[in-house]
Amino acid sequence: MAVVPELANEMMDYYSAEEDYLLFEADGPKQTKSFYQDVDFCSPDKGIQLQISHQSYDKSFKKFVSVIVAVEKLKKTLVPCPQDFQDIDLSILFSLIFDEKPISSGEWDDLLECDAHVKSINCKLEDSEEKSLVLSDPQVLKAIHLQKHNQHQEVVITMSIVQGDENSEKTPVVLSLKGKNLYLSCIMQDNKPTLQLEKLDPKHYPRKKMEKRFVFNRTEIGTKLEFESALFPTWYISTTRAENMPVYLGKNDGSQDLTDFTKLPA
Repeated sequence: MAVVPELANEMMDYYSAEEDYLLFEADGPKQTKSFYQDVDFCSPDKGIQLQISHQSYDKSFKKFVSVIVAVEKLKKTLVPCPQDFQDIDLSILFSLIFDEKPISSGEWDDLLECDAHVKSINCKLEDSEEKSLVLSDPQVLKAIHLQKHNQHQEVVITMSIVQGDENSEKTPVVLSLKGKNLYLSCIMQDNKPTLQLEKLDPKHYPRKKMEKRFVFNRTEIGTKLEFESALFPTWYISTTRAENMPVYLGKNDGSQDLTDFTKLPA
């Protein structure tokens, strides 16, 4: 990225107060013509003709004209050429007044992370025993068999695809409760990976680059889905066979942990 240095002092070196006086008089503008010679690189007999009228002007306009004169002198002094002025001459001039600053890919990603599009879908999840997910106070997600009287408690999951480890063949996603601004996240509690619901600002989330505690690597096995914690590999979003128990992080090792889920339309 180009960084523009301070040019005020350098520009002032290329014009004098006498020339400035030719353009502007202390008593106010008069109908004056000032003809600046030799600003054309290849045609010394041509130049820029400035017309000063009786219309009002201010100091900012005066500075603007002074800068134009200084730039024309700068081009004449630093970039003389025997042929017509071309694009390459302009690029040489840029190289003289701009400094290049490299930007790493990591910095570029950080700049774009809020603007990157996040692909999301809304769905409902059932475990392998057809238990649905409901929200229980205080901010606890539980798995229960729905009845007619409690069907309204079932939550809709927003599943968003985000950035993940480059060497992973699984799909990195974040899971949130639609309309609640609550995200499933993983933390270490009492020396054990623990699943929790964390409230986030909807103005900044979800975004393409999420903190690792929110990321789950999704695996599709037939019609079944598994969600492995990116922060704690081999730990999965799980439910137990018992009714009305919290959703948690468990091991997919043939134990009582149910790690398979079915995705249903929201």
